[in-house]
Amino acid sequence: MSHPQPWDLGGTLSGQPSLYSHALTVGRQQSGQPRHRRLPQKAPQPSRRANRSKNTAARIAAIAARLTNSDADRPAASVLDKQLRRIVWRDHERALEATLRRRFLPSDRMRQLGRWFATHGEHPNAVRFGILLLGMAGTDGDSDVLKLGAFWAFSTEACEALVRSQADPHRALFELARQAEGWARVDAVGRLEGASDPEIREWLIRESCTGDVLDSYFALTAARVGDLAGVLARKALNEETLDGAGRLLEALTDVDGPGPALASYEDAVRALNGYLFHSTARGITLRRLLSLLSINRFLNDSRVSTICRDNHEWRRMRYRFTRLVADPASRKVVLVGLTDEEPSTLRLAAWAAKLMNIPARPALLRRVESEPYDSTVWFLLIDDCPSEDISAVVEAAARLLPLQELRTGPTTELGLGTEYEVDQILDIIVSRLDDHPGHGWELIETALNNRTSRNRRMALQALKGWPTKFVPSTARQILLAAAAREPVPEVTKEMTQEARRL
Repeated sequence: MSHPQPWDLGGTLSGQPSLYSHALTVGRQQSGQPRHRRLPQKAPQPSRRANRSKNTAARIAAIAARLTNSDADRPAASVLDKQLRRIVWRDHERALEATLRRRFLPSDRMRQLGRWFATHGEHPNAVRFGILLLGMAGTDGDSDVLKLGAFWAFSTEACEALVRSQADPHRALFELARQAEGWARVDAVGRLEGASDPEIREWLIRESCTGDVLDSYFALTAARVGDLAGVLARKALNEETLDGAGRLLEALTDVDGPGPALASYEDAVRALNGYLFHSTARGITLRRLLSLLSINRFLNDSRVSTICRDNHEWRRMRYRFTRLVADPASRKVVLVGLTDEEPSTLRLAAWAAKLMNIPARPALLRRVESEPYDSTVWFLLIDDCPSEDISAVVEAAARLLPLQELRTGPTTELGLGTEYEVDQILDIIVSRLDDHPGHGWELIETALNNRTSRNRRMALQALKGWPTKFVPSTARQILLAAAAREPVPEVTKEMTQEARRL
């Protein structure tokens, strides 16, 4: 008696590696290495005509129905893949899901089709389609595939699929959040509302915030679910938990972020009291001082002035924090840190010095002499640099950065990833030269000839901020030559317009 053949579409349609295989490669990187969760290829532009069609969802659903109601059919899968490539996914996602549900497709085949597209798709939309099907028909056994949500390109869809398909969605989201970074972590942690697992709650306080600028987008959820105030009310805390709570408080009080959320946290005063108690009891460290400075900046920000004016507890809290960060002992911690040879210690000290108006540029200039590719140090040197210090900073940059190597000629690349490390340092500096007319022309000229479109745009921005009397006489011809070889049409136009001004 013959056995039926398993339903299997085989390998990728082109024979090239899938996006899922790329995700597995990233996942195998050694612990401690940066995980660059970018897709390995550019997605082609969708078809405007196909994307506007009212029948797009129906056509895609019809091919999916054919695939789930027949033997494995690679030609049909190829047609479906082409249809998916032609659309803007988020314009059709909901309509496609509704159309598929109306067809009542067999769940086992829908799951198989979903797994195949998620693991064999070579285009982001093919992978998203697979994730959608797994959200509709997946099981606990698909959580491995849905860890594709560690990539921001798939995080929204993968998190939704985990919520719908897993018996314990909070656990699945937690496992994803631990791997994810940036917006992908925001998507995962933001859906942990209501989690009661002690391990998840402890992790939210101890490790969810990494110092990323995006931490503030989920900090309120982390504080509420993890019971930040309750944790800080404990008599004893280990260093890891205390520092994690400090990073969470930084995210909650980030006045430069999407809006500091600490005032919306019901137990804010109790949390602040607890953090102040534990921090001072152990002695102020640079790591904890940064958290204290962030909280103090928030308490003195105009957006919370009404709270502090009308509420005795908040007024008292502001007084205590302001007094602490103004203490000579806190200043001494920063000054000692600025002399430390350990790069991470110097960076922390420089960030604290910036918030405390302590001069740090001499120490930072010494550091770039030995570590010229430390982007954080360059940022601290150039950001809000006063006019009396800018000459020393741009001179160091022109001398220490490989300017000739950075004059690669233009490409359409934005300049993302570790291979653009030095280009990104040039970006950090040139993007702030519009505030310093006459300083750093050599750097601007280099940026005009750089491979990243971002640097060329920043060079233009700098020049636009300079009155013509500060612009070298050769700038007009250099701009026209750059415009002649520029591959990005809108940048060509801007270069030509700026040349006319000069």
